[in-house]
Amino acid sequence: MEHLEDLKLDRESLGYDKSNSVAIIVGLAFMVIFRFIGYLATKAPKVSALGRSGFCIVVLGDVGHSPRMLLHARSALSAGYKVDIVGYKGSRLPEDLENHPSIQYHFIRELPRVSESMPKIVYYLYAPIKAFILSWQLFLLTMFTVAAPEVYVVQNPPSLPTLHVMQIVNWLKQRHLVIDWHNYGASIVAHRLGQDSIFTKATAFYEKFWGFKATIHITVSRTMARDLLYKYEKRGKVVTLYDRAPASFHRLDTEEVHQLMEELKLEQLVKGQTLNSGFLPTIGKNQTLFTEKKSANGPATFRSDRPALIVSSTSWTADEDFQLLLNAAKQYDDQSKDENKGKKVATMPKLLFVITGKGPLKQHYEEVMSKMNFENVAFVTTWLSPENYPRLLGSADLGVSLHTSSSGVDLPMKVVDMFGCGLPVCAFSYPALSELVVSKSNGLVFENAGELRSQFVQLFKGYPLDQPDSQAQLAGMRKVIASTFQSTRWEDNWTNTLFPLLRNMDKTWADSQMFAENPVEPVYNFEDDDQEEQEDEEEFVADEAEAEE
Repeated sequence: MEHLEDLKLDRESLGYDKSNSVAIIVGLAFMVIFRFIGYLATKAPKVSALGRSGFCIVVLGDVGHSPRMLLHARSALSAGYKVDIVGYKGSRLPEDLENHPSIQYHFIRELPRVSESMPKIVYYLYAPIKAFILSWQLFLLTMFTVAAPEVYVVQNPPSLPTLHVMQIVNWLKQRHLVIDWHNYGASIVAHRLGQDSIFTKATAFYEKFWGFKATIHITVSRTMARDLLYKYEKRGKVVTLYDRAPASFHRLDTEEVHQLMEELKLEQLVKGQTLNSGFLPTIGKNQTLFTEKKSANGPATFRSDRPALIVSSTSWTADEDFQLLLNAAKQYDDQSKDENKGKKVATMPKLLFVITGKGPLKQHYEEVMSKMNFENVAFVTTWLSPENYPRLLGSADLGVSLHTSSSGVDLPMKVVDMFGCGLPVCAFSYPALSELVVSKSNGLVFENAGELRSQFVQLFKGYPLDQPDSQAQLAGMRKVIASTFQSTRWEDNWTNTLFPLLRNMDKTWADSQMFAENPVEPVYNFEDDDQEEQEDEEEFVADEAEAEE
């Protein structure tokens, strides 16, 4: 007995604390309760379109102004999924998706934004309140209104509060989470508040912590994929899904251009938004600003006195230097007045810039442009329907991208749209851009207003306005775009790259963990970019020589 008494455990000597047991029991109780809530939430409510084959897209932004996520929706529908889309109700949705029977929309009430002209202290005070309200809305909606899908596809940015809410909801419902990394939320905050701001550092920590784990991390560039793999060490399958325009994007023929210009009536925008009444040619019967017909039933042709049509799409934010474009246009206007002086036929044509998009700085720049009295340049702004936007791109002579990239690793969607319509571009240069725009092959790159002005002169001096396809350099660029970029559309890219991973999400996750536990050296060769760019330039030179012959 004495021996047994010696063996008795002394709770105090083992560090036993009753409060620890209580904490463990409470923690387990909360876990069971939350798991039970998650189980109840997997029951499909009547308002949801989802079943077991569900594909839930979450974008804490204007759904109609989120083209990549809408392309995900189209591809998921084609693959047989039923789709739920969670986001803000704003721009009009494309006709083919607006009333689709297999899509259910769940709109979140959008809260007001803090104007960029307001003091930073207002942003600091308002941001936490806004994040809390949006978190609660998003949690209730995705947890209890939307049924448990097979997969949640979440757009990032915005990071806060999307990432932590969807990580929690996904954990409770035991589904698969896919994060589509368009950019880094911290880089966007840094652009506004500065790199040393406490909000910037907090957002970076938040994004790294809550974005650490997902079954699939989708990136828009290989540069971003390398970042996620080797800098941030994300857990899950990392795959690059390049943006590609859908098959509906194409270059318009002259008849289609004539029909579009009859509908848009751009000459009325020029009259209403510019000071130069002499910019427009005379427009008579069966004529538009760009095209004409000899008779009502005759073939359409381009006018020899038309302006060159240049299109730029912008979000009207501080990360796109629109003033740079205005400065380049002014320099072109000054040079064209000197070049054309005393000549019967102008060697430098008029340029009409059509600017699409919406954003916080739009009104400011509209006021600036309305006071500019150019002779050979005009700017107009417009907002086009989802159907007319690609038609305008397919009618243009040149596209301009001012996207500067707050992170340096994303790619401009506007250039993707332009390439989808066979439209060459002049794009602002930054490191990752070479994955999309190859200088002197499918476009040109610039770093300042002077370079952009010289590119306008290079491309349009002596430009055959009535036969635009005969300009050798632009024609060569269009040929390269058609043979490379347009040969693969979004549908094919999604089906070949992402869909195989979605078909067996459990295997995708298991395979990604094997990679994480046994890391390998990166197979990406940084010299490939230079070699590919050199090959593209050689191909372009050969195409130019062939066109001249």
